[in-house]
Amino acid sequence: MHMPAQSSGPVSRDWWWIFDPRESLRARAALVCGGGAVLFTLLIAWIGSSIFRHHLQSQLGSTFETLAVQVSNSIDRRLYERYRELQFIANLTPLRDRQADVAERRRALDSLRTAVPEFAWIGFADRSGQIVAATRGLFERESVREHPWFVGAQERPYAATLHELRALTDALPERDTDARVFDFAIPVTGVDGEFAGVLGAHLRWGWSRDIQLAIVPESSARELIGVTVYGGQKEVLLDSGASGWTEPPDPPVLPPRHFRGFMLEKTTEGSVYLTGYVRSRGQGEYRGLGWLTTVRQPVARALAPARELQLTIARWGFGFSALLGTISWVFAGRMARRLEAVRIAAGRIRKGDILTIMPQPRGTAEVDYMCGAVSELVEELRPRDPKDSNAAQSPPGNPAAADRARPDSSDPRRVVW
Repeated sequence: MHMPAQSSGPVSRDWWWIFDPRESLRARAALVCGGGAVLFTLLIAWIGSSIFRHHLQSQLGSTFETLAVQVSNSIDRRLYERYRELQFIANLTPLRDRQADVAERRRALDSLRTAVPEFAWIGFADRSGQIVAATRGLFERESVREHPWFVGAQERPYAATLHELRALTDALPERDTDARVFDFAIPVTGVDGEFAGVLGAHLRWGWSRDIQLAIVPESSARELIGVTVYGGQKEVLLDSGASGWTEPPDPPVLPPRHFRGFMLEKTTEGSVYLTGYVRSRGQGEYRGLGWLTTVRQPVARALAPARELQLTIARWGFGFSALLGTISWVFAGRMARRLEAVRIAAGRIRKGDILTIMPQPRGTAEVDYMCGAVSELVEELRPRDPKDSNAAQSPPGNPAAADRARPDSSDPRRVVW
């Protein structure tokens, strides 16, 4: 069966064929090299940022956990110190002796309040629940029989969470920006060993802000690092207001049996924070109230360096990919021009132009060897000019005559690279 020969002449194509990898060697080389470099860049950017993100999350999480522990321990230590000071006063004779003078008792209480301004009020109530002595004489002769601190401290020390006491804050000459107070109460044993009454105190809460600022300063607000302390009933006791919210979110749900650690916290509003946390466990005899201290930063801000690393790798990688694609385009173009020269010369010879000389290789690359082999094959099979028939039929022993029969390599119709 006769198969029609395909034309080796120039084919009419649209101008953009050179960018079509199905037809253009340049486009194919640029696509393979540049596209491979882009895929490699994306892979490296993802792997590098993932590893750095995990490392950064662990490092920052541990830092936030440490800050939360420091804030919580400092608050517990301060409360324990106030508790020990109340214990010291409760063991003084003016409070233990039922016959002691009221003025003497008041002087003992005022001396503690003067030495420790964090006490807003200190009072001593007898066994009946009547306040017999108090700092500045406030609320003396009033009954606290039904107050939780008096009821709770008749057998053991009592501590309550924060609350506002308007009657006290209105009666005090100095004004505190935070009107909440913390209740402490200690049973007082008389000199006879019997229950003599309860020593109670209302402790200002404003000092907690100073502790928070000493550990997590205001400059941390620029990075949206915020501190929040929650009470046992999930109420907010302290909030630095530095994490970008108007109201602090609900306390995080902690893993079972975890008193401290860090986690990725998703709030009910949909925000995600990197959160370090610790649950208060008290100090010394003061066992704490189970307060929860958290240090938060939005994940987008905390892990921003990982995102920046990913973008940096991507920028440099895409630039390198573009450069590699361009270099591949140039080198593939040189190869394509060599192949095109061989195709043109072969087409001319096929059409009977016996003076056309095949391009000769100039290097030792595979393409040069291939083009040289094709040239030698064409030269062996090219039609001979009748004038050179005698030379073509010369005996094998006369190679000079055979060489004279070949076209001159300086012929102007020779196709070059």
